[in-house]
Amino acid sequence: MVLRFLGESHIDVPMLRDGAADLELGVIDSREPEIRTQELFTEHGVAVVREGHPLTTGKLTARRYADAPHLNFSRRGRLTGPIDAALAARGLRRKVVATVPTFAAALMMIRDSDAVGLANERTAASTLRALGLRTLPVPLDLPPMTMEMAWHPRQDADAGHRWLRGLVRAVLAEAVGDLAGERPAGQGA
Repeated sequence: MVLRFLGESHIDVPMLRDGAADLELGVIDSREPEIRTQELFTEHGVAVVREGHPLTTGKLTARRYADAPHLNFSRRGRLTGPIDAALAARGLRRKVVATVPTFAAALMMIRDSDAVGLANERTAASTLRALGLRTLPVPLDLPPMTMEMAWHPRQDADAGHRWLRGLVRAVLAEAVGDLAGERPAGQGA
């Protein structure tokens, strides 16, 4: 077996339907109706800052959080998201100073600036520690991020693909706990 990791496009491309990819992992925000999915786990966002960042001292309030410069990680270049909705509910706005297409680029920029980013609490922990970054609780009610695995139904009966899905589930179960079962798109866990 050879694994080939593909970068996400800035536009929606039906890679599973077209056979360009066999498996997709992550927050899957768009999919074709026939695509099969499995919820793997739910993550919560944490603020990410460099060591010694001004937000690491004193109480982190929604106002202090909003007033800090923010850096977004968005493959589509989005400047807004759930953080902005949660801030708006409190009458606050944040200033996004940059948006980058990869998580790695975001972490490098956060490490060398006063920008605040967002990361997954559990799955990014070792990377954040290795880079000397700090996490802080986001002082807002943010929705959880559901991490999923998706594939095209033509792969359902393929023994190698079933094995790969099982391996992904086993590795993630060991890393983050119990996982949900397989289901067609649009059906609950």
